[in-house]
Amino acid sequence: MKPIVIDPSAAAAWVMPDERLAAANDLYAQARTMPDLFHAPLLWLWEMGNVLVMGHRRKRLTAAEVEQGLELLASALIVFDPAPNPHRRSQIARLSLTHDLTFYDASYLELVLRLNGRLASRDRKLLDAAAACGIACLSF
Repeated sequence: MKPIVIDPSAAAAWVMPDERLAAANDLYAQARTMPDLFHAPLLWLWEMGNVLVMGHRRKRLTAAEVEQGLELLASALIVFDPAPNPHRRSQIARLSLTHDLTFYDASYLELVLRLNGRLASRDRKLLDAAAACGIACLSF
């Protein structure tokens, strides 16, 4: 099975009650039971922490739900890619400039291209860039 690179827009549906979807629940079930299938840049940890904290600030989550979300995310068997070396940072910058993405989003695109995997995202701009690169996308 091809690796799945998951971005925060897709994983947010795991922890935000008002964003839960059946397809996201299915992905989470796979992420908890299928080692080495899901991948993300190390940046994902900070981005998901920010999703939870901002959810609390916007009164979408209680403090207890933030803690529950962190535990739920820790249960996912995600392989985290280490910080990029200078060569990969250059590749990420090129992808960012070519596809008008943030450097952050381009890091997900670079990883999915390198792994020849699939992208799980709800970010239209990132999905469009991945499709332009011939990457199979899981969108919901």
